[in-house]
Amino acid sequence: MRTRTTTLAICLLLAGASVGCSGDSEPKQAVAKATTTKTASPAPSPSPSPSQETFKLGDTADITLGGRKLTATVAAFRDRGISAGPGLDTEGRKWALAEVKVCNRGAEAFPVTPFAWTLAYADGVRVEPTHVSDGLPEPLYPLETQLKGGDCVRGNITYEVSLKGRAERVVYSPQDLDEPVEWAVPKA
Repeated sequence: MRTRTTTLAICLLLAGASVGCSGDSEPKQAVAKATTTKTASPAPSPSPSPSQETFKLGDTADITLGGRKLTATVAAFRDRGISAGPGLDTEGRKWALAEVKVCNRGAEAFPVTPFAWTLAYADGVRVEPTHVSDGLPEPLYPLETQLKGGDCVRGNITYEVSLKGRAERVVYSPQDLDEPVEWAVPKA
């Protein structure tokens, strides 16, 4: 019994030490509004975190993710008057697009993909981008690419959405970001 207690105490001390030290070695993350853009609007409800700022379309977010520095912008959002190629329009559905831009402000390359961008609705629904490109407005955001230091990528990300309702936010949530960055979609 004494051996078990001693072993348990040592394990607990080691676990506590590793947890206490882990905060120093984890990459630091920060999201801030770029200083050269418009003022952000108040966060629409529901918002995932009151501490996270919700940006307006056209605002640029400065993001620090570990050793990477990048900016992200949602320049525009449309969900009216968009048609795809023949046979791609489906009954009860329509097309929406977000024009986005991501810039690498650091030296190390990193991957970008449209699948880090979703549309959020007030009822909690999230819509992921489509894999469709035929007939949709160009330029299209690349499906997957490496973004070298100092370079930017811009394009339209397309979504097939319900005719009912309108997205409330465009959400950027790359894999390593703890809390997503959001842009409010104005009411129609």
